[in-house]
Amino acid sequence: MDRGPVHLLKNRYALVRLIGAGGMGDVWLADDRMLGRQVAIKELVISDDGEPLSVRRKRALREARAAAAIEHPSVVDIYDVFEEQDRPWIVMPYIRGRSLRDLIEDGPLAAREVARIGLRVLGALEAAHRADVLHRDVKPANILVGDDGRVYLADFGIAHVAGQSTLTGRHAFVGTLEFMAPERIEGRPLGPASDLWSLGVTFFCALEGYSPFRHDDVPAMMRAILDLPPPKPARPGPLAGAVERLLDKDPRRRMTAPELRAVLRTVIDGPRVPSPPEPTLVEPGRSTPPTLKLPREGREERPPAARPPEATEGLGGLGPAEAARRISGMDADTAARLCAAMPPKAAGQALAELEPQVAGQVLAALPGTTAAAVLAAVAHRTAGRLLETMTSSPARAASVLRTLNASRAGHTIDHMDLDRASELLARIRPGEAARILAHAHARTAAYVVQAVGAAPAVPMVEALSAVSVRQACGVLAYVSPKTVATLLRALPRDRAGMILEGLPPSARDQVRRHLRGTGSEG
Repeated sequence: MDRGPVHLLKNRYALVRLIGAGGMGDVWLADDRMLGRQVAIKELVISDDGEPLSVRRKRALREARAAAAIEHPSVVDIYDVFEEQDRPWIVMPYIRGRSLRDLIEDGPLAAREVARIGLRVLGALEAAHRADVLHRDVKPANILVGDDGRVYLADFGIAHVAGQSTLTGRHAFVGTLEFMAPERIEGRPLGPASDLWSLGVTFFCALEGYSPFRHDDVPAMMRAILDLPPPKPARPGPLAGAVERLLDKDPRRRMTAPELRAVLRTVIDGPRVPSPPEPTLVEPGRSTPPTLKLPREGREERPPAARPPEATEGLGGLGPAEAARRISGMDADTAARLCAAMPPKAAGQALAELEPQVAGQVLAALPGTTAAAVLAAVAHRTAGRLLETMTSSPARAASVLRTLNASRAGHTIDHMDLDRASELLARIRPGEAARILAHAHARTAAYVVQAVGAAPAVPMVEALSAVSVRQACGVLAYVSPKTVATLLRALPRDRAGMILEGLPPSARDQVRRHLRGTGSEG
């Protein structure tokens, strides 16, 4: 399988899978073949208005220089910047963990955990501001929480460095509107207070589970940010006052970084739980010795060790970690029965906490429609990881993938190991596989087309072009010209001609050389 030319960048980085996507770029997990480590690589994508390569090149360098100017352990380092396939790429450490956005999808966070994360992000912002850098895109998706507990502020792609001209031009609202400070929307001068506003919106999201200013249309969202107070918190706690001050419309009255730091420290260092009530004496019966009855919150919750798994109560009321702990000691069939009785999202979150081999066995033991419902209820990244655990039973995993709707299936395979995703799609009828690939990232689809081999790929490409010739061409632009030529030879002449004409000019010329038998290898 001729895969190297497609996914080996700079003769060094082999793309593994998509791990993040946004308006400014896509982030890939990659293997650094030179140093034998995994890295994250950001591919700066073409903007909707056809932003020229020169501007994207400057944006990549600006992001790298902005991050490099900041010395703080919570700012993601930049390893390398290069240009390939007419696109800039930025190489960064791969942080094993989850974004704050992913954590919020599991439910609101406790105030102490928000304070712990917030203190690290605040430190990164203070370091940036000392270096005359405004981040301008602080939001849960750009805050990473590693498996080791470390917190990172990522994506300085639209950061502003003092003394440099803007690159946004027509992009008056480049970034995420619902997290923008009022002064930025109004075009007034910006300072550190604008980043603190965004941090305040982020805190609200983490504590309440939703974004305070989000609306279906832009005018309503702008009015909410500019004129309306934020919603009253349903879960007011020790951070409520700080959030209220961070969301002051006037940046001059907004809480400052030192004030916020003091509040966060107080919340982190405060008592973990209220002091429990005094224990009460239980009067004994004739044959019962006196005992102390502890209040519920003073007890350590343990499942009864002597009860068989079949007798264990349902898991619906437990958090993901506790549910996973209970499941891990059961056989797959028993665990599957309990998971099937849970809400699909809760079941998916619990399975995501398990060791991959155990999660795969439980998913495989679920009815196919139930397993698909679980994958459909969780974040795309979680769904991809879970489906990947099933690949030891590829036929079963492929069946579950087919049960998902095409859009959900496409986004799920984006977050899988690409070789494993290819193995599953090769087991699915070409028409169905094409509908899934139509919703996946073009690079994911290209990898699959090249990985499965010519025989399965030809009907896949034909079916994909029947959905959209333009989309098929977008996928084939990432496939090696030699492979594209092989596929076109096997397609009906009229279909091959439409695809050939729809390829980008540079790719089209290389494919034609291979069709004539004059192309170089690769």
